[in-house]
Amino acid sequence: MPKDLRTYLAEYERAHPNQVVRIREQISSAQEITALVTAVERQQRYPIFVFENVLTADGRRSAFPLVTNLFASHSRCAELLGCSSRTVAREYYQRTRQQPIPPLVVRREEAPVKEVVCRGEAIDLHAFPAPVHNFMDPGPYFSAGFLTTYDPDSGIDNCALQRGWMKERDRVRIWMYRETHNALNFDKYERMGREMPCAYWVGHHPLACLAAQARLGYPESHFAAMGGLLQEPLRLVPSETLGDEFLVPADAEVVVEGYMQPGVRVPEGPFGEYPGYTGPQVPGTEMRVTAITHRRDAIWHTIMAGYSDHQVMGSLAIEAALYEDVKKRVPSLENVHLPLSGACRFHAYLQLRNPRPGDAREAILRALTVDYRIKHVFVVDDDIDIWNDREVLFALATRTMWDRDVMIFPALRGYDIDPMVTGPYACKGGIDCTKPVGEPFSERNRPAAEVLERFQLEAYLSTEELARIPTEQQ
Repeated sequence: MPKDLRTYLAEYERAHPNQVVRIREQISSAQEITALVTAVERQQRYPIFVFENVLTADGRRSAFPLVTNLFASHSRCAELLGCSSRTVAREYYQRTRQQPIPPLVVRREEAPVKEVVCRGEAIDLHAFPAPVHNFMDPGPYFSAGFLTTYDPDSGIDNCALQRGWMKERDRVRIWMYRETHNALNFDKYERMGREMPCAYWVGHHPLACLAAQARLGYPESHFAAMGGLLQEPLRLVPSETLGDEFLVPADAEVVVEGYMQPGVRVPEGPFGEYPGYTGPQVPGTEMRVTAITHRRDAIWHTIMAGYSDHQVMGSLAIEAALYEDVKKRVPSLENVHLPLSGACRFHAYLQLRNPRPGDAREAILRALTVDYRIKHVFVVDDDIDIWNDREVLFALATRTMWDRDVMIFPALRGYDIDPMVTGPYACKGGIDCTKPVGEPFSERNRPAAEVLERFQLEAYLSTEELARIPTEQQ
């Protein structure tokens, strides 16, 4: 059976029944879902939520359930890849970049997403329970919808998680950041004076969604990267609008097809984005919807914009790109992490093992150019746990002198969504938090290695006794 969203939910709920919460009470998609998820997240709990009785933004009871928080837990994402949190970046890089699998095209009758086909007056985006996430959002949005376009020169696909405001039943206002490959594709169509075929697909196996975020060259196929992460060919099917010339995921829950209009700019936003702040209204493009296909019992997937679900998901592809790029130049790189405390984009922690003189500084230089969203890079030794902010701050406090270890780079490329960026440029930097190479340095307090090797906590405290001790943030 092909991997899809519902196979994953069934398997995960069997394995982790306490990590899937089904809400059967009626709830509005207009900010009430956000309020519930926020309240639970503040208790540092990140289950998958399935809402079975959702009112749409215009007050109708939706025929479709809604799932969210799939990616809110870093450990859950690691489990998806069959690895630990500490090896996610390497595993993701190897499977999407080094082991891609070409997609497989299937017939319409084999594609679950073709069970219902809507055209003309039957098109109604507002029938789906797409949420209004935050108080300044103007309406329901695609937040987990992957906008798919094809490069007109090479015919190669591109997928990107790009927000789309469902302004009308058959109109979507879309914001594509100028550096994205979909924006490059649209620029080509616009210079030719042609409409650009495009589609949003919503709901698929989480591995497919993670791989659709892969940082690839232009043009390179996300469909092949998705196969690599799924470890099986992604099944595609001809679209209703363009047939064999525009393929879409056959096992998605929903596909919305249409055309983006050349020369048209419309107000889009404001929208609560991943840094946790509301971004301003911007000029967006407009998609004219020509068809919607979906499963009869489609599950609508949304990503909680600006919360852990959003931030953790996007970090994995950037971590993999960081690992790939920096490792080529700095072989002592051991691991990378984009912490939630830096919105999983702005801060990068790099861990080096036995670095050579200059490695930390070269790592900073390379890391700042991998992704335009990275602002601050912290480089530490391998005895520092980069998945623990407290450990990184310890290295910052005890292994740096800022007159020699801080590197500042003004006027680098910025990102409009960063609330501190007011123009095209941003000031970025990094701090070398490693011990001085080749110089004596104090040892950290710890028991002797032979004591740690033979010590077993379970001999003194049972799992039950340990669980009764309350946790506390310090």
